[in-house]
Amino acid sequence: MPADSQTTVRKPGFCALCVSRCGSIAVVENGRFVALEPDPLHPTGKALCAKGRAAPELVYHPDRLLYPLKRTRPKDDPDPGWQRISWDEALDLTAANFRRIAEENGPESVAFGAVSPSTSASDDSVAWIRRLMNAFGSPNLCAAMELCGWGRYQATQYTFGEAVPGYYMPDLENAGCILFWGYNPNLARLAHATATMEALKRGARLIVVDPAGQGLPKRPISGCR
Repeated sequence: MPADSQTTVRKPGFCALCVSRCGSIAVVENGRFVALEPDPLHPTGKALCAKGRAAPELVYHPDRLLYPLKRTRPKDDPDPGWQRISWDEALDLTAANFRRIAEENGPESVAFGAVSPSTSASDDSVAWIRRLMNAFGSPNLCAAMELCGWGRYQATQYTFGEAVPGYYMPDLENAGCILFWGYNPNLARLAHATATMEALKRGARLIVVDPAGQGLPKRPISGCR
């Protein structure tokens, strides 16, 4: 296509690569996704992390898995012998193995695994994984969680009865005092970092409990400010 006829489309949305869901604008040139930019008009769109900015590289990476593959050789074989199969075949094969295992050993013998929603695109699927577990009859979920997740999710759940952030966003914009316990939003959730900086500018206090002893990058804070 001639350079003078190049078409560029900017599509507003959000980055789904972690639980933060930062507001973003996808830049599409001639039908190809070329960049992901912050959307300042979005409540969480003040900035994007390196992972969000690398979204086009993830989409077009040559090793990205685009369809189901079935192993055709034993697991101890150095060559798995991957064979491409259809989605219907993959689902039928998985369901058949589920039924076989449930009949032989009971559904509770199966454990489901999920990567941390805070650091991956799995957040939108976690509810469906739990529904599948319930329908299948297994209570076993092996879920990963990064270091800061225990502090900002589990600690607040045990203390206040609800995780922060969980299914709502903390009201950082109107807070008079903010406590970060084992949580560094500059690395984990930029929407919280930008909101916290705005709160500090208007006079809010910030308390950081930092088990790693590293402080917040470019703004080491000890105690209350």
